[in-house]
Amino acid sequence: MRRRAKRYGGIALALLAAAAGWFYFSGGYDRWRDEESVADACDGTVAVDEVRALLGTDDVSGTTRHIALGKTAGGKDRDGSGPPVMCWLDGPGGFKQRAVVKMEWRSQAWGPHIESGRDASSFTAMVPVPIGAGWSGMETLSDDGAKATVVLDCRNTDGPRAGDSLTLFVDSWGSRPYKEAAQRVRLARFATRTAQAAAREYGCDARFGGRVRQVGPLEYGRSEYAEAPPLAKAGGTCAGIEPGWLITRAHETAAGRAPVEDCLLIDDKGRALFRLSSYYGTFADDQRMKTQTGKEFDSATKPLRTDFLVRAEAACPGSPRQAVFVADYRDYDHDPKPQPGYAREALRQFAERSAARHGCTDVKVF
Repeated sequence: MRRRAKRYGGIALALLAAAAGWFYFSGGYDRWRDEESVADACDGTVAVDEVRALLGTDDVSGTTRHIALGKTAGGKDRDGSGPPVMCWLDGPGGFKQRAVVKMEWRSQAWGPHIESGRDASSFTAMVPVPIGAGWSGMETLSDDGAKATVVLDCRNTDGPRAGDSLTLFVDSWGSRPYKEAAQRVRLARFATRTAQAAAREYGCDARFGGRVRQVGPLEYGRSEYAEAPPLAKAGGTCAGIEPGWLITRAHETAAGRAPVEDCLLIDDKGRALFRLSSYYGTFADDQRMKTQTGKEFDSATKPLRTDFLVRAEAACPGSPRQAVFVADYRDYDHDPKPQPGYAREALRQFAERSAARHGCTDVKVF
């Protein structure tokens, strides 16, 4: 009997060894390891189902790196509060099928305009499209992919996150084209779900939006808009701005709660003459600091103009003078100089409506 049990035990061990070998050599071990790496990516905050949908594959692996500045050996902030952190999420195509996630606190922000793909030094910079569904977020084009940005204001009244906000940036490319409406929604859902998990992981008591069901078309800004509709019919970011001084038409996006918003004012020839822009939270901090100091930055960290035709600010919840609004003018040869009075009034109308959507008041034009 003892000999038989020993024989059966040996058979069982042999079967287990064979199964383990099959699991390893059939790729099962690699798949398991990849699933673990994705589940652990960005401190376990990545929305796994959403990133698989975004990249168009169930075969996704993840790599995480904590930024060394201000970190302990374990990767956490010295106050135990979490980010900055970034992670790479790859499909079988590697860098040709990838999403990169970066997070930072507003109080420790490095370059939100750069990370979001919002290069405001160019008059024809990309026009951000709001994510909607109650989120402070936006999408922009990025070469052959797109970027999504989500900002979550922390409602904490004490501790390291009091008065702070968490910003999440996602850069994704190589899977499906972003001219497809469904792919823009996939990107927004991945960004918002991951930001929601990150806020909970890192102790940011934030208010979340709902499930994103639609994101408008993405495009690069351009100098001419031959088919731009009349300004008087604007119902988005350009709503409420009166025509005047050559301006009869407009190019706009939906009016949501994006952390950066644009309105392009266009003449009868289809030329974009004025660009009106609003900046909130960490983006306002970045714009205000560089505008007020006029400090020269190298090409890698200078995405912002520091001089404008007109500038305005507004008081927002949490911190006074939290929003910045600017009007810029594109000069064409042989055109008359812009009327400062029209530019100031257009910016005031734009800023007041934008500020009201974001819960800000007391707009002042400078």
